[in-house]
Amino acid sequence: MRTKSTLEKAVKFVNNCKFIFFSRRNIFQKNIFFVLFFLITTISFAQTENVDSYLTNLENSGQDSKLTHLKHLLHDLQSAVYSKSGEIKVYGDKPTALYTDINSINNLNTSVSLKNDIEIVTIKIEKPADLSKSIDLNAFSGFENLKYVFIISKVEENPTVINNLIKNDTSKYILLHKISIGG
Repeated sequence: MRTKSTLEKAVKFVNNCKFIFFSRRNIFQKNIFFVLFFLITTISFAQTENVDSYLTNLENSGQDSKLTHLKHLLHDLQSAVYSKSGEIKVYGDKPTALYTDINSINNLNTSVSLKNDIEIVTIKIEKPADLSKSIDLNAFSGFENLKYVFIISKVEENPTVINNLIKNDTSKYILLHKISIGG
């Protein structure tokens, strides 16, 4: 029994694609192809990166100003909005950070009024039941200057599970995560 080489399989795939796209009768197959392509690219882009690895990569690539700015957003005291259980608290004049839990995400676009300067959103996953919810990135569509979405899990979990929580990723934001048990 002869197995096909990778090259032979690739050539066959290209020929099948040519047949699908150059034939007028295959409109149904074209639509399926585009839907599958869209789903695959959407799913593959929803990837968070460990925050410590991301900071190390910035340092190694010589992006000092970006590194300094992100460290400031992550670690320094600054104006911020806190949203938990439907309650909004604002500290400072022009908040650059938003702290929330996974249960409050869907209401952020309408409940947070000072969102123009927010650059980082920190989302806490506090209990195992939170892993059954989703993080819809469309909830941040009104946050014009948002660059980073930082997910902190207090539940020991595989980063793949955290990635699966993310919905509607437009690759507009840098998605970071940290698993912080007992912290």
